[in-house]
Amino acid sequence: MSQDLNSIIDQLAEIDSASAKIMQKTQDEKTRYAEYIQQQKIDFDKKLEEQVDIEIARFEKELAKESDQELADFQAACQQDISKLDSFYQKKSNLLAEEIFNNIIKE
Repeated sequence: MSQDLNSIIDQLAEIDSASAKIMQKTQDEKTRYAEYIQQQKIDFDKKLEEQVDIEIARFEKELAKESDQELADFQAACQQDISKLDSFYQKKSNLLAEEIFNNIIKE
């Protein structure tokens, strides 16, 4: 009976040792999986940041192009207005000067 008891104790010790190994292996796998997930997060964040940077650069380029076009359009419109005013002045400068002179004399 003593030998049976020792055999049972030995088997329990082996089971305990095996379960400790299984628990350690499970913990190691859990740690590796957590590291893998963390690396996946880092890779995803990096890729997302690169995509966002590319989109921002594209939008900035588009906005700069639109801004340059609007500025060119505005400059062209201003130049047309200046040309009209200059033409008006060239045609009417004598008349305008005479009206101003007459208004000054009347006062």
